[in-house]
Amino acid sequence: MKSINLFMLFFVSINIHAVDNLRIPDIRSLGMGGNGVTQSVLFNPALVVLHTDKVLHFEYFNRYGVKELGTMGVGFVYPNSLLSAGVDISSFGYDQYRETLFRLSVGKRLNDRWKIGIGFQYKMLQTELYEEVPKQLSTDIGILFAPVDKLLIGMLIMDFPSVAIHKYATEIKCFAGYSVQIGFQWEVINSLLIVGTFESNKEHIWTGNAGIEYVPFGNFRIRAGVQTTPLLPTLGIGYRLAGFTIDVATVYHPVLGASTGLGLSYSF
Repeated sequence: MKSINLFMLFFVSINIHAVDNLRIPDIRSLGMGGNGVTQSVLFNPALVVLHTDKVLHFEYFNRYGVKELGTMGVGFVYPNSLLSAGVDISSFGYDQYRETLFRLSVGKRLNDRWKIGIGFQYKMLQTELYEEVPKQLSTDIGILFAPVDKLLIGMLIMDFPSVAIHKYATEIKCFAGYSVQIGFQWEVINSLLIVGTFESNKEHIWTGNAGIEYVPFGNFRIRAGVQTTPLLPTLGIGYRLAGFTIDVATVYHPVLGASTGLGLSYSF
């Protein structure tokens, strides 16, 4: 009975509303409200250009303390002077309901101020509801612009265009639609970073997030932020040691409770 009830929860709250469970921002940016435009390579493919070292990263995000509502992701970024690249794999759900994402990102530095990137996604949904496996191919286009030192502006079009490989019932949306986002990050002083994003998508005309990151000492960071629609406060911390970085974040929903995330990355 528990399995059936949980499956119906997935069916109603996830499919019909077409929530993107696979592409959460990395745990660092989640602690600052979730700005993926200038923070997460899983959102803006142009961000692969900003890396100077190879990076292997892992993220796990659990919604409301329910293990079946967990998203797990692993990725690798390979910087190159000609064309930087990144690959990511994400998985959400449990045995009877599983969403999977495979992504390839490439980015190019046009000059000191402009970077551009493109991402290719392949998504699929495995569930007992369908005889066939719904699948989708989509594209992201991202741009980064640095008008002055320590200020970065990002522009992003997500999942447009997109093509459904297998059709499904018209009343059910298996995957989220397009999203247009504009974000920024501004290093006000050496120890304080301010970030923010405005987004427009099929479900909401406007939504957004904002946050800060403060470095009180050494490699230790404290983060706080807020997401809108609905209004969700976020908190996070991070610590870097000898190439390893660990990040922890929590997002609080006033009705459903806290969601927590853990991120681990290694630069070499």
